[in-house]
Amino acid sequence: MKVRLLVRLKFKSGFRVGRGDETDSTLSTIHSDTIYGAIVYHAFKWSDEAELFAKNLKVSSLLFEKDGRLLVPKPLIFNTYTYEGTDLNPKELKNVGYAFLDKLNDCNSFEKAMEAICRESPIKISKIPRNTLDRITNSSNLYFIEVAFVKKEFTPVILAEFPDQYEDLFKTAVKSSGDSGIGADSTYGYGLFEADFEEYPELPKKGQYSLSLSLFVPTLEEREKLNDGFYKVIKRRGVKKDRMEVKREIFYVQEGSVFPFEPKGRGVLKIEDYFVQTSPICVAFGGDMS
Repeated sequence: MKVRLLVRLKFKSGFRVGRGDETDSTLSTIHSDTIYGAIVYHAFKWSDEAELFAKNLKVSSLLFEKDGRLLVPKPLIFNTYTYEGTDLNPKELKNVGYAFLDKLNDCNSFEKAMEAICRESPIKISKIPRNTLDRITNSSNLYFIEVAFVKKEFTPVILAEFPDQYEDLFKTAVKSSGDSGIGADSTYGYGLFEADFEEYPELPKKGQYSLSLSLFVPTLEEREKLNDGFYKVIKRRGVKKDRMEVKREIFYVQEGSVFPFEPKGRGVLKIEDYFVQTSPICVAFGGDMS
């Protein structure tokens, strides 16, 4: 039997997630591969069944709640709707990152899409000063790093699916991740969080389109059908935490991508000595453009 949990995160400070470009900037979200990797890493510290758990775990990328309503990545199909004949601003629709899940069913026009989006970003990125000291000359060097902070009116959440026998292990691994920190610079206090768990209702499974809430790697059959959808591809690579070795680069289909079929992905892959989640959590919505 599958367990489906909604995990509410309470960050003790901001978080930092590298862009992969060797800069001090940060992403404004935490992708599912980072969340999955952190949970699995800590699961191996707590259980001999961690490998089976890893092979059966799916998580979303970072989502948000506002006023008790779930925010999901803005469907990329929204960017294709025509705004001609309206007084609305098309840039506003293209620049936002999230939409309210309970408003997606009627999104069959530019006007309806504008009603579904969340116009305010859940994240504020701030520049934080940091100082280094030259050990030879004792001269200091001031520089700045970017840190993402969740605005107080938003609650960060993730969705997770796994067999029910691993519920205790999942909760333990998530709490352990919160104590250790997720993302970069946890030694500076970034990425630390507390977690609360509850079951989430079944996500809509009927609709013309399927919206991905996670990164995923399509199967060969799905690759042939990608052009039927609306998607972006991003390159990701992580770091092996214990040895600080760079992991293999992987090209993912980004969360927020929309397809007229429900993508299944390639399941969980073992690459060298670590696991990678390639199957997404998806939600269906109307999306009828006729």
